[in-house]
Amino acid sequence: MTLRCVLAFTMLANIGLGVQAHAQAPCPEVVRIRNAATEAWKQAIRAPTWERCKALDDASSAAKATLEYATNNREQCGISERLLSEVENYDREAVKARDNACAGRPLRPLPPDIIQR
Repeated sequence: MTLRCVLAFTMLANIGLGVQAHAQAPCPEVVRIRNAATEAWKQAIRAPTWERCKALDDASSAAKATLEYATNNREQCGISERLLSEVENYDREAVKARDNACAGRPLRPLPPDIIQR
């Protein structure tokens, strides 16, 4: 698993803990959607290379659904600005990972010292 994958998964877990802590009776949907996004991300990272584009597309869609729900239900669910920002960041990272995988690039760019000229 690449460093970015580990960081993104860690970020998603932290977001989930924050959402779960804030989720009251009217907000179990936030937790359900977040859990679905976590599962989609896990499956995408484990997917074989030839299936990773589709799997990351699914994970990206799940991240977008989480962001949309959190944005639309922010007040009812008590979602803080910080938590919403983290969900937005996770959505951006999921899109970036999907775009890289679908273009045949590594999920994260290689450091300059690894690239041979």
